[in-house]
Amino acid sequence: MPQSLKEQMKLLRVGFFFFLVAVFVGQVFAAKASSVCLRIAFPEIIGNSDVARGAEIYRQDMAEAGLCIEPVMMPLSRSVLETNHGSVDGIFGWTEDLVSLVNVPLLRSSIPVIEVPVLLITRDPSVRRIKDLKDQVLGIWLGFDWAKKVSDGHKNTVEIPGGPIMMQKMLFAGRIDAMLVDGYSYSHMLDLSDYAATVLKNNKVYSWLREEHRSQLTAFNAGIHLYRKRFGDAVSN
Repeated sequence: MPQSLKEQMKLLRVGFFFFLVAVFVGQVFAAKASSVCLRIAFPEIIGNSDVARGAEIYRQDMAEAGLCIEPVMMPLSRSVLETNHGSVDGIFGWTEDLVSLVNVPLLRSSIPVIEVPVLLITRDPSVRRIKDLKDQVLGIWLGFDWAKKVSDGHKNTVEIPGGPIMMQKMLFAGRIDAMLVDGYSYSHMLDLSDYAATVLKNNKVYSWLREEHRSQLTAFNAGIHLYRKRFGDAVSN
């Protein structure tokens, strides 16, 4: 065999070897990319198993849509801080006022993940609207734009940093006369049967991702559609 042909064969073998190495490395990186799970913050409610069950359904639906997510339970207020710091990649549910609370770009799901009523809780059953409160003290959750909007400029409004739990304690103690809460928080409060509850509106709650995960948005939205379709059936069984 001529020397030139031998050299050509040698070069061919070397080239083929490097081709195999490139394919192998590419597969390794692809496997690593596909194994990445986005950390999604879920509201932590002590002693309530519904949240964990809902988080598992959410995880399964995202997996079916082709997206791996890891639910992370934490207090609602902390989820904003963790999103800012990048410790979590998104938040399961928040109204559109979330964009005013964080300092990083966010992506919103194409449809609401849930819709929850906004409730006016009051000692006086004759109070059916914010305007009926007159000079009574209204408690709202500090930092939530939707609560400010619904309070409609009521002059005797107190913003409470501890959220629904602290508002409930203040209501029981007589320090406030009424409070605004969402239906989700209301369903996990202590017995409020002695107080009047009036639905004022419905809030649309969306799932959120940090902007750097835009490439996952299509799968994310597909997962939300599955969740909205099947969540009700799952929790009713």
